[in-house]
Parts: sequence; C-alpha cells; structure tokens
Amino acid sequence: MKKPHQKHPPLTRPEGDHYARTDIALVGSTCAVMDKLIVEWAEKLQPDHNTLTVIGDHADPLAGKLFQTGNKRFGTPAEGWNEYDERLQRGHYDCALVNGNHYPAAHQIVFVDEQKASTLERRQEQLTDVSAIVMVDEARQQVPAWLEEQLADRPAPLVCTLSEAENMVLPLLLNLLGTRVPALKTLILTGGKSERMGERKADLVYRSDGQTEAERLASICDELLPGSVHISVAEPGQEPVGNFPNLADRFPGLGAAGAIATAFLTDPNAAWLVLACDLPLLEKEQISALIEARASGKLATAYQLSSQRFPEPLVAIYEPKAYPRLLQFLAMGYACPRKVLINSDVKELVVENEAPFTNANTKEEREKVLSLLQ
Repeated sequence: MKKPHQKHPPLTRPEGDHYARTDIALVGSTCAVMDKLIVEWAEKLQPDHNTLTVIGDHADPLAGKLFQTGNKRFGTPAEGWNEYDERLQRGHYDCALVNGNHYPAAHQIVFVDEQKASTLERRQEQLTDVSAIVMVDEARQQVPAWLEEQLADRPAPLVCTLSEAENMVLPLLLNLLGTRVPALKTLILTGGKSERMGERKADLVYRSDGQTEAERLASICDELLPGSVHISVAEPGQEPVGNFPNLADRFPGLGAAGAIATAFLTDPNAAWLVLACDLPLLEKEQISALIEARASGKLATAYQLSSQRFPEPLVAIYEPKAYPRLLQFLAMGYACPRKVLINSDVKELVVENEAPFTNANTKEEREKVLSLLQ
C-alpha cells in the first residue's frame, strides 16, 4: 500500500509548557499581591533555574516592544509578536511565573482572597494542576466549597497562609522544577576528518586492553549513564562502535557544531554530554566530576583549564536551551561551539591539573601521549 504523501519532514518538537519548560500561574488574589510575589520568587529561583515573569500591564500600552540589558535599552515600533514568538522563548527558560488572573498556565498556585472570590471562580476551568492553596485572609482559612469539590479526586495540594507562602511554596516550586530536569544523553564525537593525524583518531588505541578511543569513552559513559551513549559520525554507513547507535551528521561541513546540532535535532528534550575522541588522557574521574557538577539552569556546564581564558566546548554538558542558541550563532555565520559558550550563561569548572585534557591531533602528539601512559 502506498504511503500517504508527507509534505514536511517529521521533527521531534521540544516539550514544555507555553512560556518555559514549566509554567506556574499565581491566580485568585489582587495583582498587587501576586505580582510582588512573582518578582520576589523569580529572583530566588533564578540562580538555579532560568526564570521568566509574565504579568499584565495595567498602565497605558507600551509602543511596540522594549527590552533593556544593563543601561542599554532597545525599542521598536513593530507589532509582529504572536504566540509562536512566545513559544520560541520556551527554549531559553526553565520556569515561567505567570499572573493567572490575566493568562493561564499548566500548573497553578491558588490564592483564596475575598476581594477576588468571583475572579477565581470564573477561572475554575483553568485550575487543572493545583500545587498549593494560599489563604490571603489568615483569620478566615476556608477553601471554597466548589474548589474542594473540584480537587476531590486529585492529589491534595499544600495549604498555607500568605505569611507562610515563601517558606512553604518556594520549596514546592523547587521540587516541581527538580522533577522536570532534562535527561542526560552522551555524544561521542568521531566524525572529524583527522587530517593532521592521517588516520581516524576515534580508531586509535593507546592502552594494552586494545580498546579504541571511541570504545573507551563509550564504555566509560555507558557505565556512568547507562543507555545514554550515541556516536556522532560523518556518514550513516560508518562502522558502529559496539552496540551504540550512530548519529549521522545532518549539518555536514560544520564540524562539532553540526554534530551537536544533530544531537539536539534528534532529541531536543535531552541535555547532551559532548566528548571529543582526541583526549586520550581523559578518564572516568573527569567525566564523572562534570556530570556531578552539572548546572541544568545554565546553558552548559564545561571545564576551563586554569591556563586558558575560555571553556572547553568538547568536554561539556549542553542543556536543551543551548540548541536555539547554537542555531542562532550558526545563522550569524559562527560554527564555533566555544564562541557560543564564551557568550552565554555557562557554569565553568576551573581545573589546575591540565594533563587529562591533552589533545592528540598529530602523530607527534600521539607519541608524547603514549610515552606518558607508559
């Protein structure tokens, strides 16, 4: 039977809520109460989770769009913003705190406030995943009957007073965000041309066990992150490494940047531990330490040698938010992963012992490494 015509190639779409990976609406009290909490809580979440605030503007509408960074303010009279522009932001933020009186969100913190009782009841269809109920009037701690009935067949939410909210709701939010940290996969880079070495660096053997460098790194990572390993290759027909799946480059000619973009194209919802195969002194100790130090709220976690100014892009963990950033740099004509890291919010692990990060790109460098291992 003939397959139906498919107009566009199938792509895996990033998961997440509307504005960020996780959207949380504060709904049911006055904007004065909730907007203040949104701003305060965003500052507390920000160190570990890149956080966006979404609140309504009660003043006169702004002309076009405004954006400020430091003392530099950008403005445009253009009005082309739509829901897809909002979804594009999702790739950059772990969390969005939303004023639910104006805009719905996937998760909710409900405020029981006599001043806004009718507002909350009108939005009961938006209360799909209530994590907490905050009693604004601490002297009258009574959950509305209609809300109790609506939540009867769901997990019981946390109930607290407004004065307790920061100490009780913030840990709840952190726990929710912790359950939505992207899974970590591994990408071993073997697709380079190895022109200076004269033979594929991934196939070189440095130790008496006979393992190639690709096999050695894959074995270490499979022990640390079972079932996560993928091998980046230049051509689909390249000989596989053990039983690990190949990821054939879908951005040919762009080097490591193309390989990393291919990994994200395959699974944009995972973070990727990226390792070059020309680091024969790199051991399990350094890879394990990188995984332990992972900061999922940053764009990436990378080593930085103490003698160098910049992070190592090919011993690094790239979070899903690195994918749109990498594509933006490619669109500007930059195919250098290090340039992406230098100009982004990255956690850097500074190391004094630089020996494990010794490159072997030429036959002379290979001989030096062999002598060190012996």
